[in-house]
Amino acid sequence: MESHDKACWPYLKSNDAKHPVMGLLIRAPLKTLPITESLFRIDTGYEGFLLLSEERYRRMGFHLSELPRRCWPEAETVTGEVFRLRRALTIIEIPKIDVKLEGYVDTFQGNLEDLIGLELINNLKLILNGSSETTCVVR
Repeated sequence: MESHDKACWPYLKSNDAKHPVMGLLIRAPLKTLPITESLFRIDTGYEGFLLLSEERYRRMGFHLSELPRRCWPEAETVTGEVFRLRRALTIIEIPKIDVKLEGYVDTFQGNLEDLIGLELINNLKLILNGSSETTCVVR
C-alpha cells in the first residue's frame, strides 16, 4: 500500500485517557483565516458529522452562514436534556490522503468540545488500533 493511501495519527492523551483522533482541514466561510490541519477527537456517541466548540464555530465564521433555524436539528444528552444544535455547511479535507467530504458543522451554547461524529466516519474506512494507539484512515 502506498503512503498516500493511508494516513495515521497517534492517540491523543487528555484527562488521563487516550483518545483516537484524526487530522482535518475545515473550510470555513471566512476565507481570511489560515487553513491548517487540526486534530479532532473521534466520538461515536455523537451521531452528527463534525461538532465544533462554540468559540471555534464563531471564530471561523460559521455563525455568518448558518442554515435557517427551522433546519437546526435537536440533540439529546445522556441525561435526557433536549436542545437545538446550530448548523452550517462545510467541506472538510483529510490532506494526508487527499480526501474531501461535504458535510456540516454543529455547535450549541456552552459547547467546549471539537468532535468527529458517526456521520463523518461512516464515509471512511477507519482503523482504530488500540495496541499501537493509532487511528488510520485507508483510502
